[in-house]
Amino acid sequence: MAKREKTWSLKEIDTARGDTKGTAFRAFKQLKDSFDEGRDFYYLSSDQDAREIEQLRRDGRIYETTVNAVLLTEAGYSSVLDYLDG
Repeated sequence: MAKREKTWSLKEIDTARGDTKGTAFRAFKQLKDSFDEGRDFYYLSSDQDAREIEQLRRDGRIYETTVNAVLLTEAGYSSVLDYLDG
């Protein structure tokens, strides 16, 4: 799944841009209807992907309070950046 390609978490986008927590998430929510899961992003469920989520948390890639994680692919990452820079 997400391990096969470079992905970005919402926290990583917020941090890299110097944005406040939740900025990338709000952009993702605005764009989600135009995104395809598996092409633009991966959704990690706390029920099914607990190990991967915990690893992301240990690596500092997601916020400590994250329950279900979203990882953006190159396409999704570019779209979120375009939206935020728009």
